[in-house]
Amino acid sequence: MVHGKPRHPESQGSAERLNCDVKDILTAWLGDNDSTDWPTELRFVQFQKNSGYHSGIKQSPFKALFGRDAQVGLRSASLSNEILERLVSEDDLITVWQNGHNGEIGK
Repeated sequence: MVHGKPRHPESQGSAERLNCDVKDILTAWLGDNDSTDWPTELRFVQFQKNSGYHSGIKQSPFKALFGRDAQVGLRSASLSNEILERLVSEDDLITVWQNGHNGEIGK
């Protein structure tokens, strides 16, 4: 919950701390990955922040909100193992999604 007037972020301590954390993580991420494309890289920082352990709530913010740990990769997608086994390229994945997950690859 944010308290204070919207034009006075100084009175919103938790929002200011979050902004500082995100700035620090993003700066480190950009340096580690030799990138200047911060809008794209911000997604990775957001995932890192939301899936990391938070001592105040004794779990990650993602788990607090959704009741499960965050998952990454195709195995966490709603695709069957049969479809995942047949994927060879990104084009195959795009085709599967466009065909409504029915497994039609390469057609």
